[in-house]
Amino acid sequence: MTISEWLRVAAVLAVLFGGLPVIRFLVTRSGAGPEVSRKAVHVAMGLICAAFPWIFDRPLPVWILAGLATVPLIILRMVPSLKAGVGATLHGISRPSYGEVLFAPSVAAVFHMSHGEPLLHLIPVTILAIADAAGALAGTRWGRLRYGCGEGFKTIEGSAAFMITAFLAVFLPLVVIGGFDPWKALWIGLTMGLLVMMAEGLADRGFDNLIIPLGSFFVLARLIPLETSPLVVRFVVASGLLALVLSGSRWSTLSGGALLGCSLLGYGCAIMADFRFALPAVGIFICHLVTTRKNRFVGVFDHRLDAVLSHAIGCLPWVVLVERKIISDSMGLLGVSIAMASQLGILDMATYWWIHQRPSPIWRSMAKGWAFAALPGLVWFWPDYSLLLLPLAFAMVTTAIAVWVFRSVKPQDYFHPTRLWLLKGCVALLSSIPALLLPS
Repeated sequence: MTISEWLRVAAVLAVLFGGLPVIRFLVTRSGAGPEVSRKAVHVAMGLICAAFPWIFDRPLPVWILAGLATVPLIILRMVPSLKAGVGATLHGISRPSYGEVLFAPSVAAVFHMSHGEPLLHLIPVTILAIADAAGALAGTRWGRLRYGCGEGFKTIEGSAAFMITAFLAVFLPLVVIGGFDPWKALWIGLTMGLLVMMAEGLADRGFDNLIIPLGSFFVLARLIPLETSPLVVRFVVASGLLALVLSGSRWSTLSGGALLGCSLLGYGCAIMADFRFALPAVGIFICHLVTTRKNRFVGVFDHRLDAVLSHAIGCLPWVVLVERKIISDSMGLLGVSIAMASQLGILDMATYWWIHQRPSPIWRSMAKGWAFAALPGLVWFWPDYSLLLLPLAFAMVTTAIAVWVFRSVKPQDYFHPTRLWLLKGCVALLSSIPALLLPS
């Protein structure tokens, strides 16, 4: 660290922490609520951090700055007298939030990964600073239509404000600073706005300060090199999956945040690999809608994001291996299909337990899993089905074991719901190992 870098770090810290009492004074004088106070700090910190590419030449000073900024915020949270004083600017709301602790490390990580490219740092941090504040304030002021998110709720009005602001935070820098063609910048902005809105909609307790900048960076880095036609396809995929889950929300037991998680999971599978990898999960979602509507489960169950995480555990490892070109597309698609077959078989067994108070025949749950979750992926192996004989023979055994595990006991009697969902995802993933036997 040079003297110049230390001086710049000190100057940024002075501005950041000098602004806390000023904002507290202005908020107190104006009579604004605690949420306005928090978001005013959020916007001020974010706009300063967005300028880092023009202040610092390398990541080390930014990481040091992040550490120096985060430790006092942790102290403000932990010391009651400070929390009630100047810390009230950040902690003046009743719900638990860790956003201020996650803010600086997330910004430092984005700066590090951007490798000095201003747009790759500026846009994610601007979305975090401005769009998040716009969504929160719009939801607080005008929000009427609520949806579940974690242990709380968010509003459709707030999410709409977030999406519009995020679009502008992407479109304007790309055109004005980056000199992008406006038509290309339009599709990048629309796709980014939609995806980041969904990510923000499923995050609570301040974890959006981690998810939004990192997610925005990775998505933006993938979208910028693309031509206009692939960008249009990505927007259509994202909006189509969102339309699917929202149109079925009236018959779903999934919370609003979990429904957004479903859309993101499907998008991740389709874009990181290809559209075929999303079909097994779509098959499970359609079965879910049919089952919940038929048995009138809406209002009886409240399934949250951990249910989506369970399915992500089963399929995303295969998708990532394909995206990294560690395994072939065919092997990855087979792995996803087998994992989702086990997942649906396990879900069918649990549903049967609930309705009839006795376990379902294993063949019944397995048949449902293979027909509605695996088959949408397996049909793409035509006409080379002979390659599937060995892996499918073993997969029939592993999926039967997976379903049998949840037939032998009622796990819901022994596990917390979140741990139960994680267990289901891990069992489904383990059952898909026979996909590695597919000839390359």
